[in-house]
Amino acid sequence: MSEENLEVLRSFYAAMEKWLGSMGSHPGEQLEQSPELEEVFDHLDPDVEWDWALTPETFRGRDRLLQAVADWLQTVTDWRVEPEDLIDVSRNRVLVTVRVTAQGKGSGAPAIQSVFSVNTVRDGKITRIEDYTDKNEALEAAGLRE
Repeated sequence: MSEENLEVLRSFYAAMEKWLGSMGSHPGEQLEQSPELEEVFDHLDPDVEWDWALTPETFRGRDRLLQAVADWLQTVTDWRVEPEDLIDVSRNRVLVTVRVTAQGKGSGAPAIQSVFSVNTVRDGKITRIEDYTDKNEALEAAGLRE
């Protein structure tokens, strides 16, 4: 099961990168019209919950996730998410270190942030994503620190 979960996360981030890249090449395109979008959601449970590091809000389900992405894309361009390290934490959890890069739309300033993402996988789908900007908090949430 562990290797399967790691593969789910690898495939998810590859799909995200492909989707975000396609939006960069077609900036006027609606999020829902991007052909790569379904590949991203194929990895997510329909009721997925995502706790973004950038906001205290938890986004649930497809519509809320798409709204969060749309809101974020109003402030940045060239948004990229690159997994750097995946750690199998338990039977259904994977900790992923992600390098997030973007460029401010107004300022043009580059932004680079490491995000530590604790992912819950069940039946081959991601059911919950908890993002942290502090590695120690992520390790604790993943059960790797007391």
